[in-house]
Amino acid sequence: MTMDGKGEGEKAFLEGKLSRRALLKRAAYLGVATSLGSSLLAACGDNTATPAASGATGTQASGSAGGTKSLKFANWASAETATKDNINKALAVFEKDNNVKIENIGIPFDQVLQQLTTMTNGGNPPDVMQLSGNWPYALGGAGALADLGSLVTDDWRKDAFTNSFEVGTYKGTLYAVPFTVTPHGFWYSKDLLTQAGLDPAKPPKTIDELNQAMSAMRSKLPADAYPIGIDISKTEYALVGFWPWIWTFGGNPMADDGKGNVTINWADDGTVAAFTWLQGLVKNKLTPPDQAIKAERELMANGKIAFKLDGPYLTGIFANTNPNLKTVEAVNSKFGVSTTPTGQGVSKPVTAADIHNLGISAQAKDKALAWKLIQFLTTSKEVITTFLIPQGGMLPRLSYNTTGDYAKPYADPINQAFIKDVIPSMRPPAYGPRYSTAASFIVSALQEIAGGADVKQRLTRLNDEVKTVYLG
Repeated sequence: MTMDGKGEGEKAFLEGKLSRRALLKRAAYLGVATSLGSSLLAACGDNTATPAASGATGTQASGSAGGTKSLKFANWASAETATKDNINKALAVFEKDNNVKIENIGIPFDQVLQQLTTMTNGGNPPDVMQLSGNWPYALGGAGALADLGSLVTDDWRKDAFTNSFEVGTYKGTLYAVPFTVTPHGFWYSKDLLTQAGLDPAKPPKTIDELNQAMSAMRSKLPADAYPIGIDISKTEYALVGFWPWIWTFGGNPMADDGKGNVTINWADDGTVAAFTWLQGLVKNKLTPPDQAIKAERELMANGKIAFKLDGPYLTGIFANTNPNLKTVEAVNSKFGVSTTPTGQGVSKPVTAADIHNLGISAQAKDKALAWKLIQFLTTSKEVITTFLIPQGGMLPRLSYNTTGDYAKPYADPINQAFIKDVIPSMRPPAYGPRYSTAASFIVSALQEIAGGADVKQRLTRLNDEVKTVYLG
């Protein structure tokens, strides 16, 4: 489509018509979570060094010269040994085909949001960035991301997984598009079910069935094996894993109306029931105490955890953790995946939408080229075969996972369970610019309740803390 064929909004987007003054005014108005380490404005004008950047071929990237354009792409894939080479190979193809130099900025996952905030306020943000969880909301709500709504075609929206675009949308504006879809499904160990005298072909479908199964397991499994793994570490990601349990008990302590208005009630009956259940799990040694998600994955890979909510990439993690699980077939022979067991009064299973997205900086000078890179990252054979499929998440277009050239890697029972059952049940939490700050209070309460604090009293206090974050 030519520029003449675009609407005025899209023209403005591609021409980069967003002043830095406007960006900073929005940042000052909305604010950014204090847990990021620095706010958008506190870092303004700061020349803090950004992570080392290199071209996709491994050489230092340079600015435009001799007719060659340049783009900066920030991502955590290039900072991780397991994925660095694959993403670099794919980006090299884009460089060659488009006469462009990619300044590939690798940032460790737990530093991404803080680094993007710092770079944005220094006036030197990446053009394209890999995002996750609340990040599109924190950055988009502060004016740091461009509106992508006019660029997404109808055919992609129709060929998308449930809520995959909603997870990048804040107050009706699309700030990030899906890159890989990785919600948590209910993983179960067939061997541990068998050891406990349970049918490995019939995982629990309700909370009552889950509780009965865990009780049977605790009496029959060794002391160093646990019926379920619940991440109770003091990290925001622990909350991603606990949202499905809150919702399946009927809780809805933070509800967004789609316009950025959040209704808060951390002491509702369902939420109290979910945290009471968690406390009982720890007290009765049904879940390992004080374990983060990485340790729990290692335990499950080695036959020490029976049930766990986790993403589709767990197949690859198992392969790297246990030499007996090196193949997809081996993992499927030992494990299965179902939906989150439903609680009383909850008619449908639910899980949190955990997605890796792609966004464009509001300050990007060549947004047309930036969007071209996003199209390449989400549709090209080079990226799909060398990076996305080996990474283990679902591809951004639904049909890519079910038909055509890329469907075969997703034909095994575990991936099919994610595609047909888990992903249709996903919904986003009440993400927003203040969510990360609220999350720091929530995970503190999660830990304290797991450690024995009075559930009702602690959640009542949490309710006041979260309301202070949102309402002042």
